Parts: sequence; structure tokens; C-alpha cells
Amino acid sequence: MRPLAIEGELELIDVALHAPELGALAVADAHLGFEEALHEDGALVPSGHLERLLERLQRIFEALGVSAERPLERVIVNGDLRHQFGPLTAREWTEARALLRVLEAHAREVVLVEGNHDGNVRALARHHERVRVCLDDQLGGLWFLHGDEAPSAIPKGVHTIVIGHEHPAVGLRDPVTGRVELYKCFLVGRYRGVRLIVQPALNPWTQGHNVLRERPLSPLLPDDEDGLGNFDVYPVADDGTVYRFGPLRGLLGAGSRP
Repeated sequence: MRPLAIEGELELIDVALHAPELGALAVADAHLGFEEALHEDGALVPSGHLERLLERLQRIFEALGVSAERPLERVIVNGDLRHQFGPLTAREWTEARALLRVLEAHAREVVLVEGNHDGNVRALARHHERVRVCLDDQLGGLWFLHGDEAPSAIPKGVHTIVIGHEHPAVGLRDPVTGRVELYKCFLVGRYRGVRLIVQPALNPWTQGHNVLRERPLSPLLPDDEDGLGNFDVYPVADDGTVYRFGPLRGLLGAGSRP
């Protein structure tokens, strides 16, 4: 797993965004408790969602040379730490505390940006001295917000907006089997003249929705093929390798949207 450098001294590594000059790492959409919610709905999914999520994070940390002895300055969870609405469930408490312990061991500060699933998440921060909860977080010229609502204004000095919420993925056809496989992906484009980076979901069971066939969820993304086609797409392979595919319009075919 190697970081892929993009414009602005940023790196894409697996499903995370790394800002080396700032010592910061951002992930989004952990959706802790998702496995429990699926089981309650009668869906048969394998157990081990939290273990796979933590293993993925550990691989990212190792690839960046991050450890307790060489921590990041900040880790940002860009919305939807938890999955279910309403009061925190016992499973969400357990999983969140396990995740936050790992993040605190690798960073001097952990920032939880509130997403639309994150009601009552502030209660978690009271049990962790180095965890901060906020509606958005600005770090230099980077501005992190979940992306479920359009901002009324962009703060001064911001050159890049980073959002989650969308769970972007792209369907790619295997030239041998002809099957279409769905891969998590980053999208990089523009919003109100500012660069916009859309992160894939950290949750291993949330593959995402196919941006080639489904309309965007976030109001920060254009709701038409011409506008979305200008976004660069970066698919993420199963081993965490990120590939540069260029503008999405190269993959958007006639009639690809319902």
C-alpha cells in the first residue's frame, strides 16, 4: 500500500486522506453499529466488522510509519462515526470506545466531525481527553465537513473542502469475466470555485453506491452527468492501492444513469 500524491501536497492512501505537511489523517463514515443494525433487520452478514475496520486502519498507519512513538498531530473522523439514529446502543458504545482508543494511540488529537447519524456522539468525548467533537473542522486551508448539508458560506482561506456522506464507489467491468465489480473511490472536483474531495466510507460492509448509475446524495455534488463528469475518480483496490483514472466522464456511458 503506497500513498498516491495529488495536488495540494495531499495523499490518498486506501480510504484515508493524508496531509503530510500538517501531520493529519482523515477518514469518514465508520458507521459503527452497522453490523448490529443489519442483524436486527434480519440480514445475514458475517461478523467481524470492527476487527476488519481496525485492521484496515492499522495497515494505513503502518504504511505511513505512524505509531505511538511517531504519532500524527490529528486524526479527523469526518462524520457518521455511528450508524443508528437515536440513543447510542451498547454495541455502538463498545465499538466507538475501541476505535477511539486506537486513534488516540496514533494521534495527539482526535476530531469527530458530526454527521447526520451522529446524534448523542458528544457523550463519547467526555470519556476521552484528547477527543473533540465539532460540526466542522478547519486545518490550514483544508475544511472538513460531513457533506449532508450545503454550507451557507466557505470560510476565508479555505482552498479545499473534504466531505464524506456520499460513500462513493464506481462499478468497473472485468475484461475477462465481464462482471461489474464495485470499488470504493475518491472523487475530486470543484464546489463554488473551491476544490472538493469526497472520501469513500471506512466501514468495510458499506461498499458504497455506484456514481455511474446513482444520483449523488450530497448537495455539494452536481446532480447531472456533465457536472459530475468533470470530477476525477480514484478507485481503491481491495489491497488499499489507489488508482488515478482521470475524469469520471471517461466512464460515464450513454444511459448509465436510471
